[in-house]
Amino acid sequence: MAQPVIHPLYRFWFKWLDPFTLLFAVYGLIFTPELVLDVFIPASLSTYNRDQGFLFHQLAALYAFVGIMLGGMLRVSHELKAWRLVVAAVLLVDIGILSSIYISLKEQNRMHMEAIRPEELGNILFTAFIAILRVSFLAGVGVQDAPKQKSA
Repeated sequence: MAQPVIHPLYRFWFKWLDPFTLLFAVYGLIFTPELVLDVFIPASLSTYNRDQGFLFHQLAALYAFVGIMLGGMLRVSHELKAWRLVVAAVLLVDIGILSSIYISLKEQNRMHMEAIRPEELGNILFTAFIAILRVSFLAGVGVQDAPKQKSA
């Protein structure tokens, strides 16, 4: 059975780099939630409350699921439709992350560049880059369906 043509950047990013970065997110959410929270809200505005730990653990479980879908599902399936479905679902996560950062910064009255901290800017740029990569994949840039086999 012929396989679709998928640019090596997508294969590497979605099957290897995405799951690897999610491991760090899962670890951070479980073992250092105060540091994760500080990336989104400066400790001077809001500190970590241990009573909210279950929310961080649930988010860790969801990120682990996303990592399994990317690192596992995309390895076992060569179906372009399955790849597109997984990538589209994770794009929604990226959009949610970017939206939540925007809302958080707006509510904190920190929408100007001087008020955005380097860790926040890094998170924004990294997530936006990945979202653009996913949109490019979904738009078919560097992707072709498997060639049709000729019937005898």
